[in-house]
Amino acid sequence: MTILKRARRLAETGRQWFVPPPGPVAWSRLYHCGILVALNADADPDTVGLTLAQSGEREHDLPIERRFTENGTTYLHAALDPALLAAPTTLRLTVIEPGRADQQRIAVGPGRHTLHLDGIVGGVLDGWVSSLSADPLPAVHLVIDGVDGEPVRPGIYRPELRFGGREGGWNGFRFTLPAWALDGQPHTIAVRAGDTVASLGAYAPRLRASLHVEAPSRVTGWVFDAAGPDRPCLVRAVRNGEEVAQVETHRRSDILELFGRHFAAFAFPPGALKPGTDLAVGPIGAGEVIGHLRSTIDLARAEARALLLRSEPATSLKERRAVRDRLVAAVRPGGGARLAFAEPAVPEVWPETGRTPPPACAIVPVYNGLADLQACLASLLPQLAPGRRRALVIDDASPDPAVTRALDDLAAAQHPGLTVLRNRENLGFIGTVNGGLALLEPGEDCILVNADTVLAPRALEKLARACHRGPGIASATPLSNNATILGFPDMPEAQGPLLGLGPAAIDAALEAASVPPVTIPTGVGFCLYLNRRALDEVGGVSPEWGRGYCEEVDWCLTARDLGWIHVAATDTYVEHEGSVSFGKSERLAILERNHARLVALYPEYQDEIDGFLAADPLQPLRLAVLGSLLAARIRRLTLHVGHGLGGGAMRYIDDIRRLARAPDHEIGHLAPMGQRLALTLDIARARVTLRPDALFGLFDALEAAGIAIDLHLNARFGYGSAVLDRLFSGRWPYKVTLHDFQWYCPKVHLVDGRDVYCEEPPPDACRHCTVRGVGYDYADQNALMGGRLDGWLATNERILRGARHLVAPSRDTAERYARRLGLSGIAVVPHPEAASPPPVRPRQGRTGAVRVALVGGIGTHKGFELVVALAERAARERRPIAFTVIGGVADRRRIEGLPNLTVTGAYDPKDLPRLLAEADPDYVFLSSVWPETYSYVLSEVWAAGYPVVALDIGAPAERIRAQGGGLLLPFSRDTALLLDALMAARGQLAETTIPTLPAAVPSLAEYQAAIEGAAGSEIGQAV
Repeated sequence: MTILKRARRLAETGRQWFVPPPGPVAWSRLYHCGILVALNADADPDTVGLTLAQSGEREHDLPIERRFTENGTTYLHAALDPALLAAPTTLRLTVIEPGRADQQRIAVGPGRHTLHLDGIVGGVLDGWVSSLSADPLPAVHLVIDGVDGEPVRPGIYRPELRFGGREGGWNGFRFTLPAWALDGQPHTIAVRAGDTVASLGAYAPRLRASLHVEAPSRVTGWVFDAAGPDRPCLVRAVRNGEEVAQVETHRRSDILELFGRHFAAFAFPPGALKPGTDLAVGPIGAGEVIGHLRSTIDLARAEARALLLRSEPATSLKERRAVRDRLVAAVRPGGGARLAFAEPAVPEVWPETGRTPPPACAIVPVYNGLADLQACLASLLPQLAPGRRRALVIDDASPDPAVTRALDDLAAAQHPGLTVLRNRENLGFIGTVNGGLALLEPGEDCILVNADTVLAPRALEKLARACHRGPGIASATPLSNNATILGFPDMPEAQGPLLGLGPAAIDAALEAASVPPVTIPTGVGFCLYLNRRALDEVGGVSPEWGRGYCEEVDWCLTARDLGWIHVAATDTYVEHEGSVSFGKSERLAILERNHARLVALYPEYQDEIDGFLAADPLQPLRLAVLGSLLAARIRRLTLHVGHGLGGGAMRYIDDIRRLARAPDHEIGHLAPMGQRLALTLDIARARVTLRPDALFGLFDALEAAGIAIDLHLNARFGYGSAVLDRLFSGRWPYKVTLHDFQWYCPKVHLVDGRDVYCEEPPPDACRHCTVRGVGYDYADQNALMGGRLDGWLATNERILRGARHLVAPSRDTAERYARRLGLSGIAVVPHPEAASPPPVRPRQGRTGAVRVALVGGIGTHKGFELVVALAERAARERRPIAFTVIGGVADRRRIEGLPNLTVTGAYDPKDLPRLLAEADPDYVFLSSVWPETYSYVLSEVWAAGYPVVALDIGAPAERIRAQGGGLLLPFSRDTALLLDALMAARGQLAETTIPTLPAAVPSLAEYQAAIEGAAGSEIGQAV
């Protein structure tokens, strides 16, 4: 019987009912290291006592040894003898409070665990687990409606559990509830660890919220989940599917009085929010939206659109123009988009009506560019049909006589539906378009077609159908390889056609996807279908835009102010060359000038475009079509997971991609890019940016089509734990190439605070290097830096141990990993470099100053401080030695005034032989102060015919020792010793033979076979 039922029953019988106030204890748990008691707010900890008894024994008092506060909660802690957990038994814990005693019987021993659940806040369930035996922490499963989810390893730090014991507080876990479990219906929520289950019972979110706009961009309010615990929760500001700001709920006395909630109030600081922002509680995409911010411009456009859709456009035009006049006077120019709360807009749905669109005329302005024009017309002419679709080709006084002759021949051929015109003088793009618009027939739609486009078959027909699919659509634009916000396979940057396919093949794939038109902020002028009714209201293109660029955006935004919208014709593709009429520099100058004017006239425009790019509503379509086109041409995908920061790891990936392989074997590269991922595909000749979920969706589609996927991991930083967990869960086989030491050194290069090799101290000492942070981004694991690094290392070791192969480019690297992490079977296989002819540079003895070259970016780990110290000492002691850095340095100011140290600056690798010849060094000095794992610079210098001097550490030393071609110096910071050695090195290298690099590049299959062959032994090696 519930308390409420008992209260009613007693009230009915006339008996007085009294509910005692809560005691001081909120909850108590026995865990591996002791007893933890959480107190309610304002509780007196001195009134709480603990006793403990083993089965069959008498109770004894447990002294409370600690009292502390974490995250607003006060805890009491009593130590527990770990010997009590060594064997199966039952412990009897009694928590004594004023007026009552709570007794718990707790089974301990192997397989027994304590599970504590904090409750669900914002769609996230936090908790912790502890083993009640000598067993390690178990994996935990989220259980919803009796169904287990994927196992999760505890790895979140819980400071309240940090006292004593092996777990050290790393007991926490976190589950984000899936969207279907946050649908407002009750779902049974539990967590399981082995046979131990902790349940929250039936849960359905019940949000209560109030919002207030105090000033433009400043929003305050309160929110809490009546079905959840009284704990701080996050209120997220979300624009276009991505979080832009967040605040945590805090205490406010009036909320506490009204609702009894300590944590409910929130406030976003001024400037944190923009129009189009949702305020939501819960995971992005699955949480509940509690408010939507709209601007004055949005609201005015919504008012105009409601008027437009109410009746025939002509009947409301006067009212809509009045709305626009009011909007312009209030907001344009000069910005000032005031905020107001509104319900999120409901997207319009346009079912296929089957109505026949009106006749249309394509206007094709021409200025030079004969080859592009011929391709355009070859795709356009077959689509003309007298009475339905015609075309005006207008030559804007092209100076190229070949264009004149070609158009004369075209006119003489008298193609049905085609008219060829010529301007007497050059009017520019806008003047030519407006001249064509003046020649439209009454009621005739228009299609603006750039002469550097190639249309897919039926493109004009499908554009007309998209523009007339629903009421109030002003324009329709197809997708294209070069169409900014409507780019395919990605946007906004232009790309070549996917897989080198023609427009017809890509168009057919888009049409097969059967996605309805999508609303867009503006049409794109390369191929723009215009509704005649909107054209009559807005008028032609404004001549104030000079020679072009942004003029179609101005037209589209004016139409939107009058209630019209624009759509992407999602079933249509047009190939676009782009910028044929202007040179690059001229184009950029015009674009910059006109874009500045556009933003001044329409202050909301850039935010809208940025929002569209971030939301990317066309990405599901693009990825679905990308997957279908790939599936028809490849049978295997190897995805190299890297950091995208350049350097040796990127060089390795590029070299792998150049190896000969089967024509249906696609190789891709993945790199982190903020909250998204950048995916580059070789055979497809495509680059797409996508959210992690979209990447896994693409994988699902490719696997469903029978494509085998394998992964090659080259770098782990930049990726969040969730992405790493999904990529390397074991679903796809993967290998790892060990390019540096990022798997056990957060600073990557094994250098300490002195910027020199740290000599790899015990792991506990590594935290001293990370106390002030590190130079690399480990995403959500950045917070683990500065601690014991246990959770970070556990993630890394799990990934490495799950790999099908671990590959090291040198034995030195393999041995270091084997020693530090206990890894075995590491395949030692040199990187597959491009073949190089034997060096032919004649070598001759030389006297005078010793000339030393250094190659590449000489950063701190490459020995910058050492090089500066050597140059300073040489100058001070007047030593005849000169250093030339072919590349860059960490700090150019540090070398100013050093007459014996010259820096040439960044260079293209293909220019290195020439730059070395110009520097004319006696040898090249590899100054790295860390154990490099390979060194492409060493190979490049040998290929150019120069000997090398290196410090005796890492792969360069290993390679020189095995192949010759150089001299090794003691690994030392003693500049006197090293300077003497550098002075003597020229004579010692006089008879050195430069090694010959491999004469042929292996195929990908040969490289893979070398890895397979070397992976069998403890530290295998293939050379």
